[in-house]
Amino acid sequence: MSRLLLIAIALALAGCEKTTHENLDKWTHTEKGAGKIAKALADESIDPDLSAHAAENMMVKTGKDADVRTALEQMSSGRRTEVVAKLAPRLWGEARVEGDMSKPNATQVIAKDQLIAIRKYADDATKQQIDSYLVDWYCVGSFEQRSELGSNYGYTVMRLIGDRAAKKLMEVGNATIAAPGQDKVKNRIGDNLMIGLAATCTTDTVTYLLDIVKMANDRHDDTLPGRALDAIYKAYVDSGGLFDPCPPAALQPDIDRFVAIAKDEGLGANVAQDGVKLLRTIGPPACIAPLVGMVGHPHPNPHFKYVIAQQALRCGGVAAIKDVVRALPDVAYTKEELDGAIAAEIAPMSPRVQVLAALRELLDDKSHIARWAAVETLAAMKSTEDAPRLAAVKSSDKLVGFWGDQTGLPPKDRKEEPTLGARAKELAEQLGKGAK
Repeated sequence: MSRLLLIAIALALAGCEKTTHENLDKWTHTEKGAGKIAKALADESIDPDLSAHAAENMMVKTGKDADVRTALEQMSSGRRTEVVAKLAPRLWGEARVEGDMSKPNATQVIAKDQLIAIRKYADDATKQQIDSYLVDWYCVGSFEQRSELGSNYGYTVMRLIGDRAAKKLMEVGNATIAAPGQDKVKNRIGDNLMIGLAATCTTDTVTYLLDIVKMANDRHDDTLPGRALDAIYKAYVDSGGLFDPCPPAALQPDIDRFVAIAKDEGLGANVAQDGVKLLRTIGPPACIAPLVGMVGHPHPNPHFKYVIAQQALRCGGVAAIKDVVRALPDVAYTKEELDGAIAAEIAPMSPRVQVLAALRELLDDKSHIARWAAVETLAAMKSTEDAPRLAAVKSSDKLVGFWGDQTGLPPKDRKEEPTLGARAKELAEQLGKGAK
């Protein structure tokens, strides 16, 4: 047999190599292997496990994960379901880490990320299996470190999985808190862990984090209340675009605890404001009474009343205008802050006719603060038809704080604070000029 014929036969045999598990691994090292592996993935006539093996090699060994996603999207739905069901345990075999405190290697991290990537193509049964794999990968004592490995933050994965991860992640928290050897220095409860807990979107994890808020003294960590509440805030109000906010229903059972946090002067302004915003997030009608009830709370932070009133208005809308404004405490207000927190909040509300009706009723209120807020808001709404009503306001009550803090100014530069009647007349004249 001639040498040329032998070469021809060898080439023919090479071209006819069957798609087997052994060949799929061998092709990762050959010049034309990439094309053969891709063809095996797309071939719906072969065993789905062979296509899954091809996908595994492309996603983990050759960096062709984008091509795998494209191929999966082009498959018939039934075939895709079969391939993904076979692919998930293959990827888990690559991603699995022995030892809860072990640091995953690069291959394990890549395979974990690919499990997340194929999740959207899975049917319910396979999706649950993938979630189980991800819980096992993330919800361990090294959660804080594993959360930052790869292209998916741990807390974004917890948001994806939801309540399936909650119990296991609380066990991680408990283990961190109760670990031996903390007589002198307490283990830090990490930010990633707390955000991950909150991101599971369950009532149990919200309650768990609120319990952590109270541990600052025991754990000698003054940052703990702020970080724990910030975790809930990120999960339910604003994650900074990392994931969609959790549904607010899980917050409602702890509404009284959010009120207590908002009122607790020892927790700091930022913690109190987060507590208020979380109350607002719960939504009406549950948030209305607690927020309105706090408007007059004597808080050392002078901005507290504005934050509470603003959030109460956002919670209750038009129906809450009178209650919120009447609840404003009889203390000093600057014109700018009253306008920003009250007038600017009420003025855009609708229906306009109902807003105007509420403000007109407040013009006759016993509280001069309520009357002042109504005057400023009607002017902000450019309600020219109310100019005569403003002009009719008679009051010699001083608008204390109108110009802000003037204590550092020389006496000659200090402005006299107007009376409510004078301010109402000034705004009535401005509205009258606008009407013309």
